Amino acid sequence: MTPEHRATARWLILAASVWLTAMAITRWKHEPAPAPLPAWQHPITELPPAQHHHYLQLREAILTAERARSTGAWPTTFLPGYTLRQQRLTINYVGEAEGLRWLVLFLEPDPRVPPEHAPPDDEHHALPDGTALHVTVWTQPLAEPAPESVTAFPAAEGWVERVRR
Repeated sequence: MTPEHRATARWLILAASVWLTAMAITRWKHEPAPAPLPAWQHPITELPPAQHHHYLQLREAILTAERARSTGAWPTTFLPGYTLRQQRLTINYVGEAEGLRWLVLFLEPDPRVPPEHAPPDDEHHALPDGTALHVTVWTQPLAEPAPESVTAFPAAEGWVERVRR
């Protein structure tokens, strides 16, 4: 091999090494694709604009209800047309709007279980006194019969949880 060929080979090896390193760093920096959603969860992005707007209104009403709860009891009014149903540690507001039945479900912590320490997000809220709440928003077609009560896992009753991703 001539000296020119050796120099060319070294440059090609160096260029390939730089390229492979750049590709590895690029792949390493990218976030992995999010895990697929379970069958009972659907992203809010699939909702038509009016329903998406109602979802955002519910999120604001959730904060208002939590403020009321932090000073005493859950408010009896949530949004117009929503009714409060409370069963031990399960508090929910059910209403109809924009062609769907909507459920906002609050789960109070069980005092017999050590407190949950989940980071705050759409489903995990903390009241000013440190009480951890599990909060979810669900929808159901109006063609379904209105439920008498809602359990802690509404998916078992045909509800679809609406999530932001």
